[in-house]
Amino acid sequence: MKADTIRAALAGAVFLASVAWLTRYSWVDEPSILHYAIPLLIGGAVVTLCLWRADTLSARTVMLLAIAGHGIALFGNTFFEDDFYRFIWDGWRVLETGTPYGIAPLQFYDDLSIPADMQEVLDWINYPELSTIYGPSLQLSFALNSAWFGSDPLGLRLLFGSASLLVVALSLRRFSPSQVALFAWNPLVVAETTLHLHPDILMGLPIVGALLLGRRYPALAGAMLGLAAGVKLVALAAWPMLLRLPPRALIATVATLAALYAIFAVQGQGIGFGTTAVFASDWYFNPFAFVALDTIFGPDLGRMASLLIAGTLVLWAHAKARKFEQVPLAYVFGAILLFAPTVNAWYLLWVLPFAIGGRDIWPYVASAVLPLSYLTGLNLDDPALSDFEVHPLAAMVQWIAIAVALCADGLRRIMARASVPQRRAPIENPNVTAIIPALNEEASIGKTVRGIIDAAPSGLNQVIVADNGSTDRTAQIAREAGAVVVHEAERGYGAACLAGLAALPAETDVILFMDADLSDLPEEAQSLIDPIISGDAQMVIGSRALGKVETGAMTAPQRLGNWLAPTLVRAIWGVRYTDLGPFRAIERRALDSLAMADRDFGWTIEMQVRAAKTGLRVAERPVSYRRRVGQSKISGTIRGVFAAGAKILFVIAREAFGDFGAAEKRKRPVTITNAAPQSQV
Repeated sequence: MKADTIRAALAGAVFLASVAWLTRYSWVDEPSILHYAIPLLIGGAVVTLCLWRADTLSARTVMLLAIAGHGIALFGNTFFEDDFYRFIWDGWRVLETGTPYGIAPLQFYDDLSIPADMQEVLDWINYPELSTIYGPSLQLSFALNSAWFGSDPLGLRLLFGSASLLVVALSLRRFSPSQVALFAWNPLVVAETTLHLHPDILMGLPIVGALLLGRRYPALAGAMLGLAAGVKLVALAAWPMLLRLPPRALIATVATLAALYAIFAVQGQGIGFGTTAVFASDWYFNPFAFVALDTIFGPDLGRMASLLIAGTLVLWAHAKARKFEQVPLAYVFGAILLFAPTVNAWYLLWVLPFAIGGRDIWPYVASAVLPLSYLTGLNLDDPALSDFEVHPLAAMVQWIAIAVALCADGLRRIMARASVPQRRAPIENPNVTAIIPALNEEASIGKTVRGIIDAAPSGLNQVIVADNGSTDRTAQIAREAGAVVVHEAERGYGAACLAGLAALPAETDVILFMDADLSDLPEEAQSLIDPIISGDAQMVIGSRALGKVETGAMTAPQRLGNWLAPTLVRAIWGVRYTDLGPFRAIERRALDSLAMADRDFGWTIEMQVRAAKTGLRVAERPVSYRRRVGQSKISGTIRGVFAAGAKILFVIAREAFGDFGAAEKRKRPVTITNAAPQSQV
């Protein structure tokens, strides 16, 4: 029997044994929390270790064992948690009065009209002095449960267990069975859904569905994200991914969430935000990084600092993704947990559905050690600890294990980047084409074209001038100087560049971009092309910041923009640029992979951002920069400066929160005049 098969069989056996133990032990009189938390830790660790490299499982096996695990847990007793009493009470209140909000359960203690079974539920509700905090999506599901099962928690077990199994079934459509098994056979998942009756999986389920449906049915995907936020508002952290879909997705999301809250808001008893504010400002349990912020800044400023840091990390995680389906939601929700003042074990149900398919170990390590948070003064009956204080040793084990796992994942990523080949084979007999966008440049275009031809960088076979609707003799002079001229009537630097690309000879290997105003030195083109021909780089930026800039050649706004934009790119994508200079060279295959689409001032930053996102090998070489001939269409006017600056920032934001390559190139006819032979230079 193969080792993989043995490990998979062991994982399945440990999973079922763990669930069976937890279920059986939940009926023991006065059970010890140690006998509950430790099996969760051991079971989770063993299952993860056995499945981490397994690849022999079938989808049927994964699904059947997951069903068996949740089926066993249906017979359990929810002993260490009492949140489910609130769920049953809320559902009954929705059926009776239409809303569970605004009135605390404590106010019903002396109400003799409450049915006997609901009176018993009422006696067990935690924090009875506070009205409910749970969102409208949950309230509707609680109401359905109460309608069918009354005060019997079996309905909740079936609901939460079924939601978990649906996550498994949907995930099997995207990932391998062995990857899904890490979630499906995780003892914590069964314990916190079917056994402990926590509803957080109902937030993950619609988000998983949205990831599957987003491309084909964006409005439906948006509605699902609205439904998820109606379960728990922390789902709002996933909403930036909607910017990667058509606008109707975001509209559907907002409309769905608004409609869910409106069902209860119209009844005039609020929608639970008051209790949410109490939770956000007062709750404190088993925190991680928040401990340091609380110590340094105090509870109020510490919470503000944690919100700011977590929010920044959430946006950064969204920005790093290339596509809608690739947003690292495990890290999005993991960042929130890392800095949250309250971290319960069942909060990992926010993370685990989205860790499926990833290569990071930290979510699974966290799922093994977070059950140690049940070792509180109340559960341990330890007078040395307050009721909700986690035992120091248990807290330390959690911190160390998760910190080590995060470091291991970080080290693996660093080593993976270091192992990427930094060179490819040199280009034999390179074919280079220069593209020069031009708009009313009759005073300089001739010298520019002749200059690059005379400089004759290796492999230069053609010069294309993209005439961007000039009203002077730019096109005529360019042809006379030896260039092929293509016409693009739509004004815009990017539009001109795209027209030039449409006219490229099929055999072009390297493309050189330069301006038509004599600001670039043609003799420096060789330094930009050489690293591409040798295989050391796929794109080379001519950096004016590293070279010599003639006095007056660059304005103060240009210098500011050349600092700000690269700084933002480095902060988001981790790639260091020093300039957005137009003098650059790029391998044709690499440029094709970038799916360039911007048609005006955002062309250069779009190219650099997409190069960073796709991991192109990029180099910079110092170049000189002279005062241009004529007036700049951008830096020469206040309007141009502001328009270019705004567009550059817009492109960075668009690339951060939009799908890479989602905007298709606009197809426009290209007119080629006086096309010269392919080897004209």
